[in-house]
Amino acid sequence: MSVNIDPMSLNPDTIELESYELVLLRHTRQGRDFDEETKERIFREHLAYTLGLVASGQQLAAGPVPDGPGQDDEICGAGLFQQGSVDAVRRLLAKDPGVEQAYYRFDVMTWNTPKGGLAFPGRAGAGH
Repeated sequence: MSVNIDPMSLNPDTIELESYELVLLRHTRQGRDFDEETKERIFREHLAYTLGLVASGQQLAAGPVPDGPGQDDEICGAGLFQQGSVDAVRRLLAKDPGVEQAYYRFDVMTWNTPKGGLAFPGRAGAGH
């Protein structure tokens, strides 16, 4: 379904935005030297930590990025938070076992989207 919106009729000042923190997870260069058993162990520890953040409501969504751009430190995952600041998210992610063991690193940035555009089932206040 296509919707035609006249761009000249839009007033950006009237669009109410909601802020999130968007995370891009990357493999580190040094992680390439880890043996497969170490990589698998660290991945499982990272996965358990991430699932715990999601289950506790500290992280809204997380998942792998199977077709990230091929860079030295390729993007391998993404996550969405609503902690109120990138520093709060950085503190949470610094405790990730994959980050602590230098297998992963992350980029975190603020992302704004029109309010009400996202809903997370089971979250208090979902849908607003």
